Amino acid sequence: MAAWAIVGPRHAGITVSDLDRSLGFYRDLLGLELLWRRLYEEPEIRRIVGVPEATGLEIAMLCVPGSDFEIELLEYRGCGTVAGGSSPSVPGTGHFCLFVDGIAPLYEELRDRGVRFRSDGPVEMTAGANAGGKSLYSLDPDGYIVELHERPPR
Repeated sequence: MAAWAIVGPRHAGITVSDLDRSLGFYRDLLGLELLWRRLYEEPEIRRIVGVPEATGLEIAMLCVPGSDFEIELLEYRGCGTVAGGSSPSVPGTGHFCLFVDGIAPLYEELRDRGVRFRSDGPVEMTAGANAGGKSLYSLDPDGYIVELHERPPR
């Protein structure tokens, strides 16, 4: 028997270039709930993330409504950054997925409000466990992928 165990999820983290702009996307457009926001300047945060030249990290923790799933947005301060937003086929690129109802009108509303997508609308899946469901990849202001998925009809 192992001396350790994974006992549950904590959060998913996304590095952003402008926390206020990203909150405009995740909180104001997608409807995630802001749990808290704080500027961390304590030295241990730089040790945890392994970026000693950072002078701080401004962090906002959000929650998907009706769930315990949390998304952490991190804006690094005082250090150089490199833009992300690479193709989803590049190793190390990530995404997370949210279940949605009404994916077609959601797509139209987000598109009309300037959100970018990797497809020209929801794509229906024709095979596998999600056959009949619809998904699309949306892009946050920094190009991070947020998949939106509508379950197949029951």
